[in-house]
This record gives sequence, structure tokens and C-alpha cells, in this order.
Amino acid sequence: MLDVRDHVSRIVSVAGGGALDRTVPHAPQEPRAMTRSWQRCLDDYGFDPGQKLRIDAVSDAELKRQRQAADELLHFSRDEIDTAFAAVSLAGFSISVANAAGHVLAERSNYHCDYYSEVERPGTLWTEAAAGTNGIGTCLVERRPVAVLTNDHFFYEFAPLSCAVAPVYGADAEIVGAINLGIRNPSLHADTLRVVFGLTLSIADRLGERLFRNAHRRNHILRLSLEPGKTALIAVDRGFQIVGLNHAACELLQESARRTRQRSLWSVFERDPRLVDLDRLSGSEFNLRLSSASEPVSVSLIAPTERPAARPATPNAGRTADAAGTATASGQLSLDACAGADGRMAANVRFARRLIGGGLPLLLLGETGVGKDAFAQAIHLESPRRSAPFVAFNCAAVPETLIDSELFGYGSGAFTGARREGSAGRLVEADGGTLFLDEIGDMPLVQQTRLLRVLESGDVTPLGSGKPRRVDIQVIAATNQDLEARMDAGQFRRDLYYRLAGGVIDIPPLRERSDFDDLVAGLMSRLAGGRPFVLDPAAVERLAAHAWPGNIRELRHVLARAVQICDGGVVTADDLRLRVVPRRAPAAAPSADAGPASDDRRPNDERTDTARGAAAAAEREVIAATLARCSGSVRLAAEALNVSRATLYRKLRRYGFVS
Repeated sequence: MLDVRDHVSRIVSVAGGGALDRTVPHAPQEPRAMTRSWQRCLDDYGFDPGQKLRIDAVSDAELKRQRQAADELLHFSRDEIDTAFAAVSLAGFSISVANAAGHVLAERSNYHCDYYSEVERPGTLWTEAAAGTNGIGTCLVERRPVAVLTNDHFFYEFAPLSCAVAPVYGADAEIVGAINLGIRNPSLHADTLRVVFGLTLSIADRLGERLFRNAHRRNHILRLSLEPGKTALIAVDRGFQIVGLNHAACELLQESARRTRQRSLWSVFERDPRLVDLDRLSGSEFNLRLSSASEPVSVSLIAPTERPAARPATPNAGRTADAAGTATASGQLSLDACAGADGRMAANVRFARRLIGGGLPLLLLGETGVGKDAFAQAIHLESPRRSAPFVAFNCAAVPETLIDSELFGYGSGAFTGARREGSAGRLVEADGGTLFLDEIGDMPLVQQTRLLRVLESGDVTPLGSGKPRRVDIQVIAATNQDLEARMDAGQFRRDLYYRLAGGVIDIPPLRERSDFDDLVAGLMSRLAGGRPFVLDPAAVERLAAHAWPGNIRELRHVLARAVQICDGGVVTADDLRLRVVPRRAPAAAPSADAGPASDDRRPNDERTDTARGAAAAAEREVIAATLARCSGSVRLAAEALNVSRATLYRKLRRYGFVS
């Protein structure tokens, strides 16, 4: 950081036509943009870079009014801010959101005395005309992301501060606010700010996408990933008329959102004969070629999350999609909602959609609580059988002696206690629709044999009746068992397995999903029921570190309980009531040259004189070096190591980095 004399001299010299001093580390920002800002401060605002400045702040009443005016921005940014804060708080950064007028509306900070800046509190005004060159103000003027490193601020008074700011665009492609990651650290390195700058771009891009998708939740959306932190979104109606463009799409098409709306999609893209049935292609990826370009672009098609009502809605007409678009009008999850933002689940959805309607049976594998039943229902809702019944049968919940009668049905007087009129059974009830056989791995062998005959022939013969009935069903089976092991042990028929495994989908456990934070945020939003609930940083860390043997079902119960017992709308780690496994005393904080502590009493898998210990030691060093390179950010380190944040937290505890 320069002293005041060098700071003033540098700004006056550069703004007067000089060049930026390359010996001074700069933020990842176009030099001309910084020069233009300094020139505006000197020429338009008449500022002196060495003068003292007072940052204005609005009253509490005015701040409340501005927050109400930006309710949608604050609603959708809350989850993004909370999630990102867990990643950058260890490095001392604070996160805030400002409106398009430059007022800070909300912030997340640990208020560390060494890093927090009181002048950036909610209510303060950070336009360029009020505070000179700064992240929020210059971002709003330049209409582009801005990173301001220490002395790049116009006023020397703000030289200890650094920030990375990105504009947030609303559904109409206009700026509605800005996301700001800032810190007070005179010695901050430019490389650290560069990493935070990239994170800021991603946050603003995701937030803009959520605003756009919410505004166009009744339309299909074409999603084009142009580059990291820049996603183009085009909303179309069923007639392939463009009804909305986000900012990145406007730039891509070189047209304004207003001028392009209600134009045919094929006026800007070459017509693709595959795009006939939008519902059938939802979730798939394909290439489209712009009329003005030679190279095709990759496009993914997002289905509507809310269907227009066929008749006027009533208070009991069913739940509509929430802000994240996670549920259909009936309250059931869509395939896109099941996938979330996890890559493996997105691949599962693409695979399932290719098989829907083809008549092949599907087999869902996964631990208990991962959402196999929700995934099966989502498949049914997107299938041609959606108007027919979805019948679920839990093979493990029905006593062995009753499975035959429950599944295959029975005739009048088939056995003592049977109903006089008999029972159709689940197979017949599902005729024309979908039969979901949950926990198929626990079905007794005798019933497996009968089920196999039905699946092979399509004929169901109820108990006590010699009259078979032909059924037409889509079979989806699911299990948390290792079917290979059960087949080897003679507990599951191989011929039944191959009859069920027309398409096998392996649903990952919660601890391996890359969108864990999004799942937590979505569940919290629905459980809150419109009330303002937040997770404090310790609760976020505890959630990420837990193994989740009960997966999403366990997570839902934990959050539901925490929301009910917490005080003041803030969920703490204690409110989660998660069992803490005793661990060894924590080691010293990690550093780039950190290695495993010398301790002959360590378990065999952590002692370096064993093969497993050597591997563990190597893994520990890689983690320590990556954390150091990422300035202590667990999220950035997890992304660099290509593991989930929950996995990295467990490894940090295993190796004694954190308690």
C-alpha cells in the first residue's frame, strides 16, 4: 500500500494521461476502466484524492423502505450470500448486496476487528459521486464487474480496503443491484483478490439466473453457458416465440431485451427439426447455430417449473413452485428439481429422459433417504403415463405372508378373512400407469419368482382365481441393497435382476452431492414458509461436516426440527442437534509446508510407516497446500481438489486441521 503522497501523485498522473505503474500490483480490472473512474472523480465530481470524506448513511426507516423495494433481490440473494460467506469468511472477507442506487442493503460478516470496515455497513451510500472510485459505485457506472485493490480507490482514506463487485441483472436485463465481497487488509495480495473476483462473478451470475428463472417459471428456457460466470438465458413460449432475454443473451444476440421479445426463436437461430416437443426435450442438451455465426453453441433446455392453471386457482388448488423452482403445482418434485445443480444427478436425469416412454423397466440404486421414491414419481410425471395411476409398493414394509395378496390381488373367498369382493392388487391398480417397487432387494424369493412371471408375460393371476388379467405397466424398482452381493448369496434372482435392469440409475448419497449447499438452502426456504430464517456460520459448518447416513430424509428432519426450536430466526449449530463424534485434539492450522504430525499413537491408517499411512500423509499435504493456495477458503479448495465441501470438511477433521 502506497503512502498518501505517492497515492495522490499516482492518481493525478494517470488521470492526466499517464500510464498505470506496473510495479504496483493491480486488481484483475481493465486499466482503462480505473483510469476513466479517476478522471470522473477529478473532472466531474471535483474530488481531491487526499481529502477526508464522510460516507452518508440513510435512516433505519429509509433503509427498511429500500429493502422492501428490493424484496425480490434480497430474497434470492440470501441463500447465495450465506453459502458464499462460509467459503470466504475464513479469509476475513465480508459479503454485501447493494441496490441499483448504490445503497448497501444487507451484509454477512464475522465483524473481525482486523478485517471489517464499519463504513461499509448497511444503509451507507457507495456511488462514485459520493465515494469516488470504489467497487459498488464504479461497477454501477461501468456496468461491468470491478475489482478495486487498496490504492486503486480514488480516496486515500479507503486505501486499506479491497473489494470485488459484480452487477446483478434482473429478468428484464437491467441492473437491479450488485454483489460485493470486501475486506479491510492493506497487505492483501492481488492474486487473492483475483480468486475472490471469480467467485463474485459466479455468485452474481447464479443470482441473475434465479431471478430470470423465477420470472419465466411458466416458460421453457434455453440455457447457454458462454464462459465461467456468464450464462445466457432465453425464455420461449410453446410457439417458439422469445418472451425474455437476460443480459448475457442480449449481448450474445446484440439486441435489447425489449426489441427481441415476441420474435421467433428461429429468427436468431437456424431452425432445428428436433425442437418440436419442448416437454419431451426438457433437460436435454443439444447444439444450435446462431444465424450470424459459423460455430454452434451448446444449449440445455430447462422445463417450466410452474404450469399455467387450467382454471382459476382456489386456496386449496395445490402448492406452486417455490422461489428455487423445486416443485410442481401438485407439490411433487420435477426431474430438474431432483437433479438440482449436481453433475451426476443431471446425467441421471438426461439418461432417464432418453428412456421415458420406451417401455424399459428402470432400477434405481442408492442409500436409504437419497430420494429414490421422489425420482420415480418425477419420471412418472414426465412420461406419457402421467394421467394414469402411480402405484407404490414397499416390498420390505409388508409381511411376507401378505405380499402375494397385496401385490397380485385375490379372488372372493381366497382365504380366511378375505374380503367378499376380493382385491385387485397393486399390479392391476397400476394398469396403464407406473408401478414403483420400493426396496425390491428385500422381497422374499418366492414372491420374486411370481413377480418375474408377471413381468415376462404381462398377465396377473390373483390368488384363488384362475382368471389371468393382462396389465400394461411401467415398472420402476428401487433398493438400497447391494444386489450383486445378494445374488451371489442366493438371496436375489439373477433373472429377475436382468428383467428389472432395463436402465440402471445410481443416485449418489447426500455427502457426495456437489450441490449440498443448494439443497440446504432450498429445504430451509420451504420449511421457513416465508418466515426469515438463516443458518449461522457454525451451523453451516456442522451441516457440511456431518456424514448424513439418512441422506436427504435425515437432512429434512434435522432442518425441520431446527426451524421449530431456534430462537430469533437464527439456526445455530446447537439447534441442529447433530451427534458430534469425539475426535483427537486438533493440530496446528494448515500451511503450505504442513505435514503430518509425528505421533506413534496414531491409528494405522494415519501412520507413515504403513502403506495406508503414507497415502494419508500425502493426501494431508495436498490438502494443506491447496488450502494455502486458496487463502484458507474451504469452498475454493474443494473445487480445486474436485471433491464436495462436506468431504473436504471431514478430511480436515480427520487430519486435525479443525476441531
